[in-house]
Amino acid sequence: MSETMPDTVRVFDTWVKGTKGTVHFDVMTTDEATALRLGQVYLAQIGESAATLTTKECQYCHSEPSVMFSAEQQQQLKDNGGFIVPMPA
Repeated sequence: MSETMPDTVRVFDTWVKGTKGTVHFDVMTTDEATALRLGQVYLAQIGESAATLTTKECQYCHSEPSVMFSAEQQQQLKDNGGFIVPMPA
């Protein structure tokens, strides 16, 4: 993906109805299309690949400076375009 670190990261607050109940997570990335892609990958990883994920469930919330994130998270942003932060439902 991107080889340089963006100054800010967009936070997409995501609430999905899964087979086992509500799934809540934040997608940290720079754009909506990547947020949806990363969200679908994450849902597949947790066994919820059939869950509906659109801009209704995955909405831009706010931005954070990229320096707030750990070195590992910053590397995921560079390598994958973003990362997931699981949240309590």
